[in-house]
Amino acid sequence: MYSSISKSAEANRVSSELELYRHRGWRGGFIRPHRAFVRLHIGPRRICEMFLLASAGVGSWLAVLPLVGRLWGYVFVFWGNHLGFRGDVLLAPQGWGYIHFALPCFTIAAGPATGFGWWITTAVTVLAFAASFLFGKEAVPWAYLLRAFCLLQATALGYFALASARFPHDLPGYTVSMLVFSSILIGLVPVLYAFTFYLLNFSTRQKLFLTVATMAHLVVFVPHQYILHAYLLHGSVLFMPVLYFMFGPFLDILAFIGFYSWGMSWEGSEPLEI
Repeated sequence: MYSSISKSAEANRVSSELELYRHRGWRGGFIRPHRAFVRLHIGPRRICEMFLLASAGVGSWLAVLPLVGRLWGYVFVFWGNHLGFRGDVLLAPQGWGYIHFALPCFTIAAGPATGFGWWITTAVTVLAFAASFLFGKEAVPWAYLLRAFCLLQATALGYFALASARFPHDLPGYTVSMLVFSSILIGLVPVLYAFTFYLLNFSTRQKLFLTVATMAHLVVFVPHQYILHAYLLHGSVLFMPVLYFMFGPFLDILAFIGFYSWGMSWEGSEPLEI
């Protein structure tokens, strides 16, 4: 009887030690549970914080938007002079209710889709698509990305071969519309974080820092992004569909996701419960 109790106690002790070791890393540190497996406690304080941060972020963005438009105008002027564009920078006025601002664009036309450029682009697209099948297994994601790029460019080649005269977009209008989208996206950053990052166990300082860092990055990145678009399209309008779908708003959203992923790697200010 005594031996049976002793064996049971020993088994319980070993089981407790094994349970303890399950949560220890190879250096002996405690392995925290992943956020996907923990309980999220959303109280009135966190909900109020979420709405206050989102409101303050959107309100601040609307307040500085006219200044940001002028800043982007200076960036366009600087690069327009250094890239040798033969045209002025036009400030296109915008209005969102009581918010009035202006967004810059170059007063230059996109280059034509010439026959020589069409054939060269077609040859490069076909060769790139064929080369994607030579990638090894470890590069399969890159192969699929390259094929998607080639297929998108193929649709543009087909359109400009058949109906290039009816292409409805000009370079100034394209640039302004892209900057309008980016302005909306930057203003929505606090709202997007409100329903994701702000709900988690991070401090107010961490939430503010990630919001400001994301918005500041986009403010600097966006004008350079579309100046590069203008530089490429000044050579030929043939690449506008690819630039729009793969290197336009999609790239800005990827930047937002990158910052969100970085923030999610931080250690929270409150303990997590399973």
